[in-house]
Amino acid sequence: MTERRNTCTAVIFLAGLLSAVIFLLLGGLPQPCGFAQAARSPRTDHSAWAPSHRAPMAVQAVKRPGLLPRPRLSMDAVTDWIDSAEPTLNAALDRDYQFIELYGASQKLMGRQVVEDVEPKYTVVKLANGALTFANPDAQPVDMTVRAREMVEFAQRVEEEYEAPVLYIQAPSKLSMAQLPEGIFDYSDAEADQFLSLLEAQGVDTLDLRPAFRQAAQEGHELEEFFFRTDHHWTAAGAFLGFQTLADKLRSDYDYTIYPEITDPDHYNKYTFHNIFLGSQGKRVGTAYGGWDDLEIWSPAFQSDFTYTVPMSGIERRGPFAMSLLFPELLATEESPYEANPYIVYSGGDFLLARAVNEVSPHPWGRRVVVLRDSYGCAFTPFLSIVSGEVVTIDPRMFNGDQEDMMEYMEWLEPDLVFVLNTTSSLRVDELFPYLPTARADALETKRQEKEQGVSHVW
Repeated sequence: MTERRNTCTAVIFLAGLLSAVIFLLLGGLPQPCGFAQAARSPRTDHSAWAPSHRAPMAVQAVKRPGLLPRPRLSMDAVTDWIDSAEPTLNAALDRDYQFIELYGASQKLMGRQVVEDVEPKYTVVKLANGALTFANPDAQPVDMTVRAREMVEFAQRVEEEYEAPVLYIQAPSKLSMAQLPEGIFDYSDAEADQFLSLLEAQGVDTLDLRPAFRQAAQEGHELEEFFFRTDHHWTAAGAFLGFQTLADKLRSDYDYTIYPEITDPDHYNKYTFHNIFLGSQGKRVGTAYGGWDDLEIWSPAFQSDFTYTVPMSGIERRGPFAMSLLFPELLATEESPYEANPYIVYSGGDFLLARAVNEVSPHPWGRRVVVLRDSYGCAFTPFLSIVSGEVVTIDPRMFNGDQEDMMEYMEWLEPDLVFVLNTTSSLRVDELFPYLPTARADALETKRQEKEQGVSHVW
């Protein structure tokens, strides 16, 4: 009881103090603008692009504390006191979004570039241009030898047993275009370099998308063009740049016929919804600290026709790209920005299995591509579907089998090509590789140990 009373006292006192400081010095917290306008290009005749007039539920601002005298405390004293109270406040973040806003505002007020989290892997770092990223201060380098060996064995089995070439695609992160502040380290790019090198040494075909993003940065393109400010995912423009890079390889190495207009950004309609998205990193620190993201959606200006099915979710859609592979209706939500995820307007979400059939495919023989992917695939695979007869996407995080189950699944699907798409940080995530024997065994052993210790593990 005493500990609980101390916790409540600390939180209330911190809330009161910071409310006074923030509102007296900053003048209140920002509010989202909702679905104000869709800009950049006029609407087409797709009725799905008519956004609801309902605005998303705003994050309720902390009430003005009234006519309180300005605290007679030095900033050093305030900083020291907040440091001592941060563990208590962090524990309350997920219980009340107002505390997240308050906490983020205090961090901004003090000019902090690093906002620590109860879980170190969710520590948020502000980059030089104001964009946010995750950086785990406790992380150590991970040797990718075992994971690479497993991927080599998997690729060899698929190619030998089903005569389907395997291409590993390395997606970028924000750190492909920006650097962390001095003294903060991230090892994911180095781990990806090692992983790719080991695959290539064993004859597995790879495509590294990161050089294209680095080149774009050197040419003056801003990070925010290709990645969300407050989220770890790439934007439609970022996914399209990745698709352009893949298209070049498909033309040269896989006998794909890809017409120039398909990889030309000028042949796409672009719709922008302003201040609509609070991403995974922004949800940890609040809008006062990180701001809001716009959401831009791309749709082909040329003819398209797809049948998109998600069997386990009862989804079946037929029509142009914008009405089959995209889900603009998901933007018309009254969910709190802390609960909503507008990113899944692409593909509709992370489904265990989804299938897109191109009804006007440039490949009359119906080339089928199976893509094992992380969440970067949501925005990426719709573009891939334009140049393929059929794209089947699998989110391995929701696949409950081992490699033998995956092989049986491959036999049933009879793919012409198998792509594995992951961003750099995904290489550490065992749940993304359940079809690799050691990864699966390690994950099950971890689950067994946690069960014995009474620790809950969510799958």
